[in-house]
Amino acid sequence: MKISYNWLIKYIDTDLAPRELADKLTSIGLEVEGLEYYTTSPKGIGALIVGYVEECTQHPNADRLKLTKVNVGGPELLSIVCGAPNVQAGQKVIVATEGTMIYPYKGEPFVIKKSKIRGEFSEGMLCAEDEIGMGESHEGLLLLDPNAEIGKPLTDYIKGYNDWIIEIGLTPNRVDAASHIGIARDLAALLGKRVKYPETAIQFAGANNKPVEIVIEDQKACPRYSGLVLKGIEVKDSPDWMQDALKAIGLNPINNIVDATNYVLHEYGHPLHAFDLSKIDGNKIIIKKSEPGSKFVTLDKQERTLDGSELMICNTIEPMALAGVFGGLKSAINAETKDIFIESAYFDPSTVRRAGRRHQLFTDASFRFERGADPNITIKALERVASLIQEIAGGEILDPVYDAYPEPIKPIVLRFDYTYLNAVAGDIIPVSEVIKILSGLEFNIVEQDDAGLLLEIPTFKSDVKRRIDVVEEVIRIYSFDKIPMPKQVKSIVQVDKYEHGEKLKKRISAFMIDQGFYETYLMSFVKEEDNRYFEERIPIQVLNPLSSDLAEVRNNLLIPGLKVVQHNLNRQQPDVKLFNFGHIHHGDISNVKQDYRLNIWISGNVQPNNWYKKAQKADFFYIKTLVENMMQLADRNDFEELDYRDKFFAYGTSYIGPNQKNMARFGKLDDKFLKKMDINQEVFYADIDVKWLLKQHGADLKYDGISKFPKVERDLAMVLPDSLSYSDIRKLIEKTDNKILKKVSIFDVYKGEQVGAGLKSYAIRMEFEDKAQTLEDKTVDKLVQRIMYRLENELQVKIRS
Repeated sequence: MKISYNWLIKYIDTDLAPRELADKLTSIGLEVEGLEYYTTSPKGIGALIVGYVEECTQHPNADRLKLTKVNVGGPELLSIVCGAPNVQAGQKVIVATEGTMIYPYKGEPFVIKKSKIRGEFSEGMLCAEDEIGMGESHEGLLLLDPNAEIGKPLTDYIKGYNDWIIEIGLTPNRVDAASHIGIARDLAALLGKRVKYPETAIQFAGANNKPVEIVIEDQKACPRYSGLVLKGIEVKDSPDWMQDALKAIGLNPINNIVDATNYVLHEYGHPLHAFDLSKIDGNKIIIKKSEPGSKFVTLDKQERTLDGSELMICNTIEPMALAGVFGGLKSAINAETKDIFIESAYFDPSTVRRAGRRHQLFTDASFRFERGADPNITIKALERVASLIQEIAGGEILDPVYDAYPEPIKPIVLRFDYTYLNAVAGDIIPVSEVIKILSGLEFNIVEQDDAGLLLEIPTFKSDVKRRIDVVEEVIRIYSFDKIPMPKQVKSIVQVDKYEHGEKLKKRISAFMIDQGFYETYLMSFVKEEDNRYFEERIPIQVLNPLSSDLAEVRNNLLIPGLKVVQHNLNRQQPDVKLFNFGHIHHGDISNVKQDYRLNIWISGNVQPNNWYKKAQKADFFYIKTLVENMMQLADRNDFEELDYRDKFFAYGTSYIGPNQKNMARFGKLDDKFLKKMDINQEVFYADIDVKWLLKQHGADLKYDGISKFPKVERDLAMVLPDSLSYSDIRKLIEKTDNKILKKVSIFDVYKGEQVGAGLKSYAIRMEFEDKAQTLEDKTVDKLVQRIMYRLENELQVKIRS
């Protein structure tokens, strides 16, 4: 939020320089993010001087050029060649002498040099408006007042508006500070001063002969609606002082009526809106919800479809404004407007927020309403803007002031004890300081005793509802720097062991980082189209999205991650290695499913080129090695490895876990799919179910010494039905013996014509070891025979010779 220094000091007496004032604001919680000098004076104008054209004759070698003799207050006249059509003797003009840097409206700056133009010497330049950055016109010289003194700096006659602009990073809870008076109020509390409010007294010229009727149909969405009528105004440009103030904080002046409402908005922090009175059909204003499916054209000339949730300001025929957000085009003020109705209302924050988000309209008005404007300032703001408009646009203020306020919003009253304040602050804050601060912030002290205060919270303080909120107000003004740091700080430190799953996640993250990967963090909300790649996962829509780019909860990590890859590739970073742990959500809103996934993206080289080793390009075997290493970190070997292809993968591998679920998949993404994402190089990708990865991992580790006796390995080749999984085979083998059988693993899977339809071939390796003695072949062979027998008879597996 931008605050003008010149504007701010109208409301508080202070001799603080802009930088000192900015430091004070930061110290009380209004963090200043920038301080910038602002001026409307063109750059370099200080080097220009007033000249007088003594002579003006035709250039002998050019029909469109003139030779002039110009007096700039020096001992001699300057000879200057000029091409302006309006140059004549006897004019006071702007002169750039030799060596002056010129900053034109368009184009690059340049230095005036003594030169020959068509054979004649020129010792300077006579300036047009665009040549010195004062405007766009190049029709002729910019002429000065005949009384301007020759040789004087141009700044003596053309004075710009100079100011300091303070940029404040306003937190969402501080809508009370979203104005110049709001900032002045905080400064007043800090400096022990009072805010100088502008005079708002108005005088009525007579009664309104066409009374406006106010009807609030939705009192929850519009608790209060105030307004008044001005007749006989003149719509024109607002005065320079108002335009300068608005331009300084980044607003474009429109006309004196609109500018006045914007001025009061940034003065008091309360939004207002002016309607052309002739466009209020039936002299009736109705505040009600929109008709679903109806159309409404806003001031930006965009037609918007309403859904029935929006609060509208209507006449007897049609809507005139989207309440608290944006005005309508038909009822807007224009050059022909003579009579106006000014609205000053209080709208429900959530209603305004939903309408603004739905229609992607983020205005100064909606910014304040959706954070909680002051419901009890509507009349004060209304009177202020009315008197301001009368001052700059004329007209008569007619009686009455309308104020529909069926159920007035009363201030919160709470008890505030000094002992509670001091306990939270960690120091004793003097009672006199507490009272001075709260009075400066305009809290109403209803009662006072030795123990504390009974406070009435002003309604502009929408974030203050509890005792702790009052403590915050006191301490931020009192200053944290005044509270001493104790010599000893005592605290209870509770150290919890990480859950085993968290330990594994940290191990995997460390492993990936060691391999040169970056962990990326992806937005939880995505565009609708980002979820449509996974039709089987029903997307969950956000009811009140911040923007169309954040309309749904993500149901995959693939697309968001590929956008990060694309972002890097588009910025000449061809080697990308990323990983992400993240949740995805999908399903019906009454039955939301949450999956926890680990995703990996690799593109380009995994090893850069150097003097001793050639660059290593990413390939399938690189990502396969990564995934296998993760399986080892997680102690996972209860899966079946199968070839994998789908609409995303050109080729790859999947790990099938218990219940035939696809627990991990990895491989090369299809080039056609990548082109849809504007990616023109290979990407290798892995998607792993983290819950499955963590499930087996986590048992307390038990360490055993290395056996002095050798291991024995046996391999089995078998043909089995597709319906059987590797886990079925492994479980049966492990049940057959739990003494000398140490490990079971699968090292080959085959499907094809040689084994027949509906069948597959596994190659299983078994490791045996006895820590008490050397295993004899007959002992191992006997156990292998038992395993083979059970496989053949219990699972109908055919052992191959």
